[in-house]
Amino acid sequence: MGGAAKTTTEPYNAVVIGCGPAGERAAIQAARAGRRVAVIERAHVVGGTRINWGTIPSKTLRESAIFVLSLTRNKLDGIQCAITRTITVQDFMYRETQVVQRELEIVNEALDRYRIEVVRGQGCFLDEHTIGVLDPAGAQTRALAGDVIVIATGSSPNRPADVPFDDDCIFDASTILALPRMPRSLLVLGAGVVGVEYASIFSALGIDVTLLDTRDRLLPYLDREIVEILTKELQRLGITIHHDERYATIARIAGDTPLVRYTSTAGQVLEAEALLYCVGRDGNTKGLGLECIGLEANAYGLLTVNGSFQTVHPHIYAVGDVIGYPALASTSMEQGRQAMRHAFKIPGPAVRTELLPFAVYTIPEVSYVGATEETLRERGVDYVVGRGNYDMNPRGQILSDTGGLLKLIFDAASLRLLGAHMVGTNASELIHIGEAFLRTGATAPQIADILYNYPTLADLYRHAALKAMRAAAQRPRAVVRQPSSLC
Repeated sequence: MGGAAKTTTEPYNAVVIGCGPAGERAAIQAARAGRRVAVIERAHVVGGTRINWGTIPSKTLRESAIFVLSLTRNKLDGIQCAITRTITVQDFMYRETQVVQRELEIVNEALDRYRIEVVRGQGCFLDEHTIGVLDPAGAQTRALAGDVIVIATGSSPNRPADVPFDDDCIFDASTILALPRMPRSLLVLGAGVVGVEYASIFSALGIDVTLLDTRDRLLPYLDREIVEILTKELQRLGITIHHDERYATIARIAGDTPLVRYTSTAGQVLEAEALLYCVGRDGNTKGLGLECIGLEANAYGLLTVNGSFQTVHPHIYAVGDVIGYPALASTSMEQGRQAMRHAFKIPGPAVRTELLPFAVYTIPEVSYVGATEETLRERGVDYVVGRGNYDMNPRGQILSDTGGLLKLIFDAASLRLLGAHMVGTNASELIHIGEAFLRTGATAPQIADILYNYPTLADLYRHAALKAMRAAAQRPRAVVRQPSSLC
């Protein structure tokens, strides 16, 4: 830390480091309860990756991709369209600036409403209760003391030293949306959520995409039947998928149109006009001065917490991407709220974060909540499955989405819902119906008795529940043996 004049320590009930979704909601939760709160943010804007560099911008591009796909794949007689080769990503994101600006206004209004002080600079622990605020030169400008401290610094894309990132041909997830030109071909190395989403988006925009998965199967934590359908849809988009990929070298090849040459450890050589590297993210814990308080991050910069999001120091909490999986905006927000409820004994619902919905914004969308068949088999739970197919649903046919599926998993004995899984149009929206059913302990007969608008995709829940009830009724009943007489 650079030299600086001594500063007076300013007392707060809570000091939050980072103002992404987790930090923002943690700060608001504490401030609503009457606590004095300060948020330290090193970026020039609040909102974190969610608003500024990731979630909102990428979903804006996705909407453009869906529009292009609807014009090119789902053609109507008499309607023709063409896309110029010189178009840029920015041309497809004309609404992104307005959306981001509005989201920033909403966040800033909330921070102002609850009188949360936003302090610009890098937060660094001076001791277990004091955070120094550093300017870009490393000089301390302020010192904030907190009864409770929340680390909500998020994560950043992993950038290995042997990958020659130049933000012209070779990108990470934070720079890909600043593409200077639309490439005709793209290699996506890493098939996690971010990699699969971008692969489908750019393929829908007409780019030749090759997806290089470092694992032996796509998105292994998702229901395998859902992933099989997603894989077919990705291949239908024109995406080539390779599994068990590891790079030996990645190099830029100069020319009038520069190329990227990817060589795998198995000797495979692929070339494209651009490469997106998205193998993992690292927690933003460097520069926090964790060594001053005996707190240690793992090799990926992630912090370990207990069920209440406390670190080894009970008054220091960590929430959001900096604690790893699931690293979703929705779960991060809830983690921030729960941490502050615990710290200040604030009444409120103890929402089970494992029951929060998970969405992958591919084309088509994938979303789920609750248990998968695989996890239930591992636990020895007897279950039945009901399916609602988009191609048997009139709204699905109207939308030309005949490959989608809603899959509901029920306890075999009670027919209580255990998990809901979807792939198809509006899956990320429709999954909330399944979440509500899960939280209320709904059974298949109850789900089937709900009235749904017609024609709607929501009616898939009724069909899936009815099929599960039929499956349960058709199962052979156990034979009850009478005890033999002793007489």
